[in-house]
Amino acid sequence: MTSAREGRTQHGADAAGTDHADVEPRGTLARGRQVEAADIHGRDASAWRPTPGAPGHDFGSTVHAWGGAGGVRGRYARRMGRHERLASLAQLDRDGLVVADLGCGTGRTVRKLLETTPAPATVHAVDHGSDLDDDLLHDSRVVSRVADLDAPLPFDDATIDRIVSMNVAENLLDPPGFLRECFRVLRPGGLAVIGHTDFDTALFTSDDDALTRLLVDRFVGVVPSWQSRADGFMGRKLLRLAADSPFELADVRSWADPHRRFDEGSLAWKIAMGMLAAAADDEELSARAGGWVESVRRLADQGRFLFAITDVVVVLRRP
Repeated sequence: MTSAREGRTQHGADAAGTDHADVEPRGTLARGRQVEAADIHGRDASAWRPTPGAPGHDFGSTVHAWGGAGGVRGRYARRMGRHERLASLAQLDRDGLVVADLGCGTGRTVRKLLETTPAPATVHAVDHGSDLDDDLLHDSRVVSRVADLDAPLPFDDATIDRIVSMNVAENLLDPPGFLRECFRVLRPGGLAVIGHTDFDTALFTSDDDALTRLLVDRFVGVVPSWQSRADGFMGRKLLRLAADSPFELADVRSWADPHRRFDEGSLAWKIAMGMLAAAADDEELSARAGGWVESVRRLADQGRFLFAITDVVVVLRRP
């Protein structure tokens, strides 16, 4: 078990279908398949050029924003009222519950857990990096823990009432082992809310369906040099993982809210920049991808654009 920092601190709404510019990572373990702009097969951000005929569009800087700390897979966690949904599915229906957010990032789900439950005894904010917002670090109800989620969880047996974990499973060496650890630390009757974006479901209105599919496939298949594993199909695999676990399946949900913006700062734009980055090692495909971005931008300007991507969540109960 790894726990570099632990201890109680001193003191004691996203609308569905909207886009916000002030997005942030879900957590270092949950950042997913990010491609650093300076590490795309040796090409830095300056190597990215606008499509001919589209001066002024700096794809390089946008790809950099997609790839670094808090890349698009993590930034997506800000969208679609996800945090409210996760907190609601955790069924925080009584005082004194002990809750753990595994892969907490800066703590957006932690905030919703605190708002949803009448009076939680403790919310453990767990991640393998220390990214929790300062105000949460100074909340007496929050315990920040740094831990390796591929290792045994830093809790004794049967000490947790609720677990929430979003976009963590694809990064784990042993997802079934992670679920067994969740089972171990939950009290009988406790719930684990395990969710993941299925990145292969990214849906773009475009004028070239075949090219869109090719770019999504490249995006889903990229594993950056600094990350040892990733799985863009993890969302659809959660139910199978749940069926093979010791848990009872209490519920399964999915959602894919519509987004109509395609400008810098929108979710669809960030995903598209990830697709550009994933195609960077293929000169011909990169050029086609740049033209694809411009065509999608035109559709959005005309009010003819739609983007969506699917989240899947399983709610598991320990008997």
